[in-house]
Amino acid sequence: MQTKKLALFLLTVLFFSLNNYIYALDIEDYNDTNYLKNSTEQINISLKDIKLEQKNVDISNNYDKFAILTFNVINTSLEPLELSQIKYQFYQNNKLQDTFINTKQNIYGFLGKLDSGESKTIRICVSLDNMKEPIVLLINNDVGNYKYHIKQTINIT
Repeated sequence: MQTKKLALFLLTVLFFSLNNYIYALDIEDYNDTNYLKNSTEQINISLKDIKLEQKNVDISNNYDKFAILTFNVINTSLEPLELSQIKYQFYQNNKLQDTFINTKQNIYGFLGKLDSGESKTIRICVSLDNMKEPIVLLINNDVGNYKYHIKQTINIT
């Protein structure tokens, strides 16, 4: 009889302990922590190809050298990614280089939307001061839940 009372007491204590533990994981508190969102990265960018061209291009300025850079972009987060919100800049010799599109060659830059797990090929035209020095790509995103800063040095020769 003593064993039954002890077992019943232990089961009661266990039940109340589990009930308090489950209550501590209140659904509102759990959603506020956003553990999964904070532990994932949103984007993976890798350079696929570089094509150098030396010919006159007249947009807002006159360029005679530029590179066409091809990137593979993957949305590694659980949420959609709007590519137009990504800010990017290219530098050569610490000088900001202009970027431009070329619709004849299907070069549109960061444009479109990627759902979770989707990838896309991005092409960007970048003006060059010379065709021998590397360029530095800076990517910043300060919008939404994901904030990242990427710096990549690209050897173009």
